[in-house]
Amino acid sequence: MTKQERINAIYRSNMKLAVPQGLITFPMTFFTVGLIRSDSWNGWYVFGVAVCLLLLGGSFFKANQIETNMTEREGAKQIITRRNGFLFGVFVMSILSVALTLKLGWTYAWILIVTGGILYGGYRLIRKQDERLSAIDPEHPLFREMRLDHVRD
Repeated sequence: MTKQERINAIYRSNMKLAVPQGLITFPMTFFTVGLIRSDSWNGWYVFGVAVCLLLLGGSFFKANQIETNMTEREGAKQIITRRNGFLFGVFVMSILSVALTLKLGWTYAWILIVTGGILYGGYRLIRKQDERLSAIDPEHPLFREMRLDHVRD
């Protein structure tokens, strides 16, 4: 499978998974806002956030399986899995950093600092994994290449 075919296949699978991920995001927002607004650590809100994160994790796992099946090299499969795990971790940490800083009563500047730091750290880790992946399997697309402007049918 060529690099362009892989980009097209990954992009199509990401578009199929975007609908369930978007539908999970609505209750996730409700539970996160409820957790921030409640006076205590309400168990229903914590449970709702945990269930939504598990469902989102499942969708990330499905996308990871599709992407790892495109390469035969075991080293590349490990790096792809690690990269997608970092991506999910950055997503979770960015949401939770906003929720926790508001819940703990920190100022809004801390939200920008903590979330910005988590996003930058995650970006650097994903870029590092992409460099290692391109050395092992040059035919596999980098994370930044899996966008609509790189898709060709």
